[in-house]
Amino acid sequence: MKKLLLLVCLLSLQFPLHAQHDEHKMPAVKPQTIYTCPMHPEIQSDKPGNCPKCGMKLVVQKPKVSKPSTPVKKSPVTPAKSAPSTPAKQSQPAKGHDMEGMKMPAKTVAPVKDPSGTHYHENMKMPMNESHQNMDGMEGMNKAKMNLGPVKTIANPNPPRTVRYDLYIADTMVNFTGKTKRAIAVNGQIPMPTLTFTQGDTAEIYVHNNLKEETSLHWHGLFLPNKMDGVPFLTQMPIKPGATYLYKFPIIQYGTHWYHSHSGLQEQIGMYGAFIMNKRKEWDIPTIPVVLSEWTDMNPNEVHRSLRSATDWFAIQKGTTQSYSEAIRMGHFKTKVANEWKRMNAMDVSDVYYDKFLINGKNQVELPHFKAGDKVRLRIANGGASDYFWLKYSGGKITVVATDGNDVEPVEVDRLIIAVSETYDVVITLPENKSYEF
Repeated sequence: MKKLLLLVCLLSLQFPLHAQHDEHKMPAVKPQTIYTCPMHPEIQSDKPGNCPKCGMKLVVQKPKVSKPSTPVKKSPVTPAKSAPSTPAKQSQPAKGHDMEGMKMPAKTVAPVKDPSGTHYHENMKMPMNESHQNMDGMEGMNKAKMNLGPVKTIANPNPPRTVRYDLYIADTMVNFTGKTKRAIAVNGQIPMPTLTFTQGDTAEIYVHNNLKEETSLHWHGLFLPNKMDGVPFLTQMPIKPGATYLYKFPIIQYGTHWYHSHSGLQEQIGMYGAFIMNKRKEWDIPTIPVVLSEWTDMNPNEVHRSLRSATDWFAIQKGTTQSYSEAIRMGHFKTKVANEWKRMNAMDVSDVYYDKFLINGKNQVELPHFKAGDKVRLRIANGGASDYFWLKYSGGKITVVATDGNDVEPVEVDRLIIAVSETYDVVITLPENKSYEF
């Protein structure tokens, strides 16, 4: 009987051994090869070929390598010793209770530091690193405010009033590049005149259209009645040639803004300007409006047509791609043709080639009447059609105090990028009696 039992036990032990041995003999499953398009990863196929969207050759998709997870060591759980229960007396107040009739012991939460250096509280692991970063940001803002120093303010003694402007729009000829080209001037200047108001005033702007075409004016970023917004065929009818139109609206905000034509492509040839709204109590430091823009001798309608055609003309002018003649000269004609066949146009985010970049309608503006220690506030607006501008100051850091007409906590930066239609108020300080570029 004992021999029979021993034999049965040995047989039962051999079954799992054979099963494990069979598992090792099982053939490995070959992973499926997937082909995908480099430009359109959503296109996938189980065999090679071309992408139905762009025609590029499908390539083998690389499998994602997942990082092996580290096993978590479980600490042995020791059973807690139960303390002898004592009946609670109703006459004594319950400490640390949450609800009436449910008593919870009060517990002091002590900070703990783990080996990685992260501080947290027991039972509530909250990293403290983010708060340190926020503190660094606060220190930077406090430093900027300290360097800016106390700025004297002056109150406007005049009560709110109606401020009238007359704007005469007419054709003109300009020469920024050595070639005389058509432009549009307002009151004989480019950019348009800076319109200045104080919060609480009423704007009364008469637009006299001396062009041979329709026009309009849009007040960018202003809160005003919809019929005064200046969008033709939406909030108003266009201003006909020879006609006069009145824009009248209350000034209920403050800050640096700008205004421009909302008809055709008139903005691109001169119809843009600064729109300043002062507070009732404003900083008493020199303030200069700065309007950034660009100029091309090319007719804006031709620029628009070229952009719609998606050609490489502007990229060739800027040197960001090769022309056919240059590709032939450099021995890359075959590559050029292949890229054209694949519709791989030049990658250029700025789109248009401009002949000149202007600041207040000029290539350069000089302000010689400032001295060492002076703080100057620049109200900057990007009135360009498609360009971003990097702003740098050779005299030190730039202190940003407002953006898009809204005050911000002063922040010091080494350089600042301003996009199309954006505005910034910055303060710069002249360290010495020298010339400094901005």
